[in-house]
Amino acid sequence: MNTGTVYTVPMIRATLLLFLFASTALPAAAQGLPGAEPLSVTLVPQYPRPYQNITVAPRSTLVDLSASKVEILVNGAVIYTGSGTQPATARAGALGERTTILVRVTDPAGRVYSVQNVVRPAEVSLILEPVSTTHPFYKGGGLVASEGRVRLIAVPDLRTDAGTRLPASGLVYTWRVADRILTDSSGIGRSTLVANAPVRHRNADITVTVTNPDSSLVGEAKTTISAIDPLVRLYRNDPLLGPDFDTALTGRFTMPDTEATFRAVAYFFAAPPTLSWGVNGASSGGDKDITVRSTGSGGGTAQLQIAASDKEHYQFADERLSVAFGEEGGLGIFGL
Repeated sequence: MNTGTVYTVPMIRATLLLFLFASTALPAAAQGLPGAEPLSVTLVPQYPRPYQNITVAPRSTLVDLSASKVEILVNGAVIYTGSGTQPATARAGALGERTTILVRVTDPAGRVYSVQNVVRPAEVSLILEPVSTTHPFYKGGGLVASEGRVRLIAVPDLRTDAGTRLPASGLVYTWRVADRILTDSSGIGRSTLVANAPVRHRNADITVTVTNPDSSLVGEAKTTISAIDPLVRLYRNDPLLGPDFDTALTGRFTMPDTEATFRAVAYFFAAPPTLSWGVNGASSGGDKDITVRSTGSGGGTAQLQIAASDKEHYQFADERLSVAFGEEGGLGIFGL
């Protein structure tokens, strides 16, 4: 916004005559396109959070800033005086508090240009809720599955000058993936976005911009969604106590008796996968549980394998466990 510019643009006809009949150099401002702003200001970040530092940098393609006097004022106090495009650092205020940033430039001919920006900090948080497989008592949050569903919830805190928080239902939400606006998911009160995650090894940059109806208050949040590789884990399933989800079995497991039941849990698949058990290389069904029993006397070691696959989303994971039973050197083991 240009609030204090003292600047005269020559008439187009006069400019053409000078160009055709005179060799005198034109002022830099007169060489610009009609309607071009002689001075602009870049603020980084564009939508600051409370008390965040803001980089203020003057820019111009029409005025020689290196030969001009540049002043940057924050709430009327000068924080920088010099020349060129040297940036200065301003500090935003509290939630909804107005911070006025004025950039004033005086060129060698004494002409004055100014741009004023009013910054009002806002807070926007993003909650990511992936939809992926876990066991029912999993205490952590599910992670993003390749091409799985994810839900993002924007939680805004936009406040008036008096410090009153605006209702989230009356705010305008604009969702973007990279630079593409998701028109169907944006609008008043549209604080939730449901979408598909990218495939493995690709990222999706999600941005939500939240404004009040007249756009005098603006907040923004960004996140990057990345899918991970799925996992499958084995747990002891006690006939009386149930599955011991606190301890995943890896490496080697010694059977305390002649029989043991194991539970397979697939983590971070986009949909429940197909399970396939194997004992010593022989297929042993596709249930979530498998029971193995030792036969005869003596003991030995058997190899237990579990594979989980979701062909639709190209996901696969497997796990192996050595199961020791009885005394070494005995007979065999089989699964039921």
